[in-house]
Amino acid sequence: MSETGSEHGPERPRVLLLGDPSARPYGMERALSRAGFHVAEAASPGERPAPPAPGAPAAPPDVALISAPEADAALATLLQALHAAWGGQVPLVVLLGSPDREGPTRALAMGADDALASPVHPPELCARVDARARGRGGARGPANGRVREALLDLIEEARVAQRTPDLLETLTARLARMLPRWESAVVAASEGDVTATIVAGSGGATSRDVRLELERYPEIVEVLRTARPVIVEQIHADPLFDAARRRWAYQHTAVPVQSVAAFPLAAGERVLGALLLRTRHAGTRLSAADEAFVAQLARAAARVLEAERRVPPSAGTAECGVDALTGVAAPDALDRRVEEESARAKRYSLTFSLVLLDVDEQEQLNERLGRSAGDRLLAEMGRMLQREVRASDFVARYGGDEFALVLAETASEGARDLVQRIRQRLEADEFAGLPPGERPRVSAGIVAFPHPAVQDTGDLMLLLEAALRRGKAQGEERIGVAD
Repeated sequence: MSETGSEHGPERPRVLLLGDPSARPYGMERALSRAGFHVAEAASPGERPAPPAPGAPAAPPDVALISAPEADAALATLLQALHAAWGGQVPLVVLLGSPDREGPTRALAMGADDALASPVHPPELCARVDARARGRGGARGPANGRVREALLDLIEEARVAQRTPDLLETLTARLARMLPRWESAVVAASEGDVTATIVAGSGGATSRDVRLELERYPEIVEVLRTARPVIVEQIHADPLFDAARRRWAYQHTAVPVQSVAAFPLAAGERVLGALLLRTRHAGTRLSAADEAFVAQLARAAARVLEAERRVPPSAGTAECGVDALTGVAAPDALDRRVEEESARAKRYSLTFSLVLLDVDEQEQLNERLGRSAGDRLLAEMGRMLQREVRASDFVARYGGDEFALVLAETASEGARDLVQRIRQRLEADEFAGLPPGERPRVSAGIVAFPHPAVQDTGDLMLLLEAALRRGKAQGEERIGVAD
């Protein structure tokens, strides 16, 4: 084996790199070494460790990182061989070069202990590796606090979101990547409340502001009462859900959820709500390392909610930088977001895309139906765009009839897919003020970062506007891309 890290003592967790090197995220080895791991690489991409000879000292790694282009039959075979070689005692973490969101689920079904799809954030990867290493061999001196450090990195990254719900949704999205089989939500409530409100969730903007009847969520009620975490591995047998099961039977309700967990959002002696996790996958459990990570995330979410409560109403951010007509961000907020997203992309070697949408023939519509009808159309467009994008994305008014989208961790092909999905939504929705059967049409310009012609964000916007002009000049697709 070839060493890519240096020995600082026997206590350093050992990480073995296997699989296809081309599927590894850029800078992964350096990030792991800087985080305090001893990193070794298999001599060849397909090398599989053999079981130790009788009487020979066994020295398996603390964690194995297996990189693969996708979760296919070759990966399944390798995972089976590794389980056999180490007797299932070494945590297997899979890194997929493909951005396929279903890939990690397939890898977990193949026997991986953890799995991530591209793009992979180095701080998150280090946190996961540390959690797996500690779960195998107990806490290690040099590894102590690494999960906390990685979490702080994630929180700092999430600060690119301007509003509290956006920031919390960024954190729940990261939690979904950490625990792909669990759905999560930040729920605001106090002891004695009858209902609670979802502030943010892994379902994105569609889950925001949803009201929950707390009698249906005994785990949240228990957390509000005790200020302690509640973990129920099987809700169809646990006594905490006795009353809920009787209600389900009376109402003939089928509940697919198998396990739940709730962690208090504690600010001092007050509990502001709960970080709720639910899974439909039978047999899924939270490890001790998972519980520690979620508890830290809950404390971070509580600090965010507490900070928002301390902001005076006159200084609140709900209307700051918001376009009054469309409800999306104003152009000045767009400039700040592009600057922040560019800095984040450079820091983590990520890609993001900008999309500029122009509502075709808006001026003709204003002349034909009146300015008020045109304004109603733009307002509905703003609401529709906010529903269609992810929680980590950003929508802003760019000009009179133009909207700009900032798509985090998205290449130009993903941006093109979103434009097509928006067009399908425009065809399906009814728009107040338009004659029956009439639908708005949009042209689009796309630029992905990094781009060889971009030195600063001003270059990005120039390329974006040029791409839109090319899109508007097309007869059919009307999507221009700054290649």
